[in-house]
Amino acid sequence: MVDIKGLVKLLQDNKLKNVLVYNLSDVSCEKYIVLASSMKAADSKKCADAIVEKYGYEGKIEGYNKGEWIVFDFQNLTLHIFLPKVREKYNLDKLYKPKKISI
Repeated sequence: MVDIKGLVKLLQDNKLKNVLVYNLSDVSCEKYIVLASSMKAADSKKCADAIVEKYGYEGKIEGYNKGEWIVFDFQNLTLHIFLPKVREKYNLDKLYKPKKISI
C-alpha cells in the first residue's frame, strides 16, 4: 500500500501543483483518489518516473507517452497527473468534491 502523505510530498517535490486527495473508502475497502497538476508534460513524465522508482510500480501507466494525463492504479489509491487544460476539461475535482480530505 502506498503511503498517501509520502506520495503527496513526492508530487510536490516534483513541481506538481494543486495536489488534492479524495477519500472514496467504504466499509469493505480503503480507496483514495489523488489529483495533481503539472505545468509541462516533461514534468509529468519525470514525476511518473520518480513514482515508479520509489514505489516499484510494475502496473501499466496510462497516458505516459503523451504526458497530458497520466494514471497510476495502486492497490489503495488511483493517482491522476494532469496538465491544467486536461484537468479543467474533465473536472474530476467537481465529481469527487464531497470526498475531499486534508493531508
